[in-house]
Amino acid sequence: MPALILIFLLFTPGVGSSQNATELRQLYVQPSALVQVVESLREAPAQAHMDFVSLTLEVMVQAYEQELDESGQGRGTDAGRARRLGRWQQATAIQLQELNQARQWLAVAQQVRVRADRQGQVMLLIDGRPVLVTWPRMRDQHVQEARLLDRFCALHTCGETHARGSTRTVHEGDAVKGAWSFSQDRGPAWESASGVRCEFPDLRERPAREARCRSVAAQLESLAQVLAQVRREGGRIQWQVIRVQDEPGGTQQRVMVNDQGDYLLLPLGVLSSPAVDWHAAGRWLERRVAGVQSSETVLPAGAQAH
Repeated sequence: MPALILIFLLFTPGVGSSQNATELRQLYVQPSALVQVVESLREAPAQAHMDFVSLTLEVMVQAYEQELDESGQGRGTDAGRARRLGRWQQATAIQLQELNQARQWLAVAQQVRVRADRQGQVMLLIDGRPVLVTWPRMRDQHVQEARLLDRFCALHTCGETHARGSTRTVHEGDAVKGAWSFSQDRGPAWESASGVRCEFPDLRERPAREARCRSVAAQLESLAQVLAQVRREGGRIQWQVIRVQDEPGGTQQRVMVNDQGDYLLLPLGVLSSPAVDWHAAGRWLERRVAGVQSSETVLPAGAQAH
């Protein structure tokens, strides 16, 4: 059976795509608190999923009942407005009927789960039948979701949620391993086990240079993990466009990921150095995300300050 769809949104004034197609978009940010809680339920016991689905349907039904009641108090000032109001009321009544049907499914369900897709849409699965979590008025979404979470989190431990749109945590990897190599043709270089290579003009200040290269390798590893997640969520990455620049007035750096201006804000101060060869770094990132081992000189000897 197809998912329950809010067809009445077609008749809602102001509902639609208002985002400028050229607007810069920050990726890898926190979703809504509702989605954060849903994602925390992936390994939760079946009862937690049952409670969440039951409460969600209950809150949704209440929201649509209220919407239908309030719309019935409206008075059309002309024939066109009256027709639009009639269509709105009809679509709302249909949605309410389908939600009540979903509650009947739930009463006899054998398997109940809740999940969020990569676009942040929450879906209730009742014996495999999907029900989209949506609300009558988009402007009231945060209020309705807060009501739902207040009730659910009174029954189950939800943990901390973060502000929607804030940068997600970047997990640092284990200590970077690597080794020095020496060649008459290429000179001394330090290379991480994952293939991040830094060349130097001579053997002076080896500990400081090794530490710098370790930092570059560690931050590239962190960036590769973030980019892999961005791809899983449907983000578009152009590997040879990637650049890291300092963000004015902050401790984070801006990472441009495509020619549309999509970007990340991450703490990658070492990678904002002009000495980094981003042609080589982009190749390394692409292969690292694809699970392919490669060696790339991301800090060439000629670009080293010392």
